[in-house]
Amino acid sequence: MKEKPVVKGTIKQAVGPIVDVEFSNQHLPELLTALVIKLPSGNSLTVEVAQHIGDDVVRCVAMGPTEGLVRGLEVISTEKPIEVPVGRATLGRMFNVLGEPIDGLELGEVKDAKKMSIHRLPPKFKDQSVKTEIFETGIKVIDLLCPYVRGGKI
Repeated sequence: MKEKPVVKGTIKQAVGPIVDVEFSNQHLPELLTALVIKLPSGNSLTVEVAQHIGDDVVRCVAMGPTEGLVRGLEVISTEKPIEVPVGRATLGRMFNVLGEPIDGLELGEVKDAKKMSIHRLPPKFKDQSVKTEIFETGIKVIDLLCPYVRGGKI
């Protein structure tokens, strides 16, 4: 089986959370594709393609701080959108926008959980519930206030 070549680009410009990446002589990544930038510090930064701006350049939005970015840093396309874990293993856990746990607990079951794109279609109306019920968020203040908000007391 023939392996797909890795699509690489370089940073052309970074202004705040906006990063322009140039892909020369290759196919541009599709919109909403996740790109990974290896930082000199050893960490990595994920950016998401938001726009094709011409001349083999894509404009991306950073999913983290952009300190340390310089022109010419290598950018690697994941060729897929940002995906996060879903299902029972995620209940009661806290994650960042990249699906990485931020609650200080071990990965455990989350490591093997099914992952889905953050840009998938919403559920169809026939699959949504229309009955009135308590929706527990896990955030104590909101959960305590919800009965009062629904009852018209606040």
